[in-house]
Amino acid sequence: MRIEEGSFVLIVGDGVRSVIRVSRGSKISTIRGVVNADEIIGLEYGSVVRTNLGYELTVLRPMITDILLERGERITQVIYPKDAAQIIVTAGIGPGSRVGEAGVGSGFMTALLAYYVRPNGKVYGYDKREDAIRIARKNLELLGLLEWVELRVGDVVNEGFMERDLDAVILDMGDPWNAIPNATEALRPDGTLVIYVPTVNQVLKVLGALRDGGYVDVRMVDVMVREWKTEPNEVRPQTWINAHTGYLILSRKSARSVKLTK
Repeated sequence: MRIEEGSFVLIVGDGVRSVIRVSRGSKISTIRGVVNADEIIGLEYGSVVRTNLGYELTVLRPMITDILLERGERITQVIYPKDAAQIIVTAGIGPGSRVGEAGVGSGFMTALLAYYVRPNGKVYGYDKREDAIRIARKNLELLGLLEWVELRVGDVVNEGFMERDLDAVILDMGDPWNAIPNATEALRPDGTLVIYVPTVNQVLKVLGALRDGGYVDVRMVDVMVREWKTEPNEVRPQTWINAHTGYLILSRKSARSVKLTK
């Protein structure tokens, strides 16, 4: 596949790792020198280019997470890939899934959900803030994923979800325990409810609300990732660690949950 004008590319090599959108006539500056964008357009992904200083860099097709983390706009804290991956896999989200999300924020989680529910699934995103919905929409358009998302300004605690029989609902908000009754109404009979909170104080309230709401198979995880250096003469853990970001609480709706909402 050849690189077209306007495409995103991931340039790597010799300490360089950067996502760039190529346009004719532009210059790409790196710590190893400058590359003319015209030299990249038309090449196959995976090609090697040389900077004006003589360094060789490889031009790759970026992953969705590369584009999100480097080029996406942020108006709020975001759910990082390590947590997003755990949510998607553990909640059984895939092609054709219908997923509700409350607390869209900058739309990073929304974008990853949209990527995985394609080609015939849908993500229904809610946020109380109009500016958050605007930024989320912009990020989804940047990635070409808006087709699989419906965004709404709304308060799911007081107004609920418009949808029913959703496969999963994800709550990323300050008081998710207050949204559990309306999330229950929106879920299919055995749907998955995922709640993301950063503090143990919130966890305690969530667990109490899930117990009162008749949820079953309640699990909680805290995902940490430690990257390693891969230099041949220095293979060891990096000095930094992507540690705690939030707690993921996963649970399943049951017949008892349905009775408690009626």
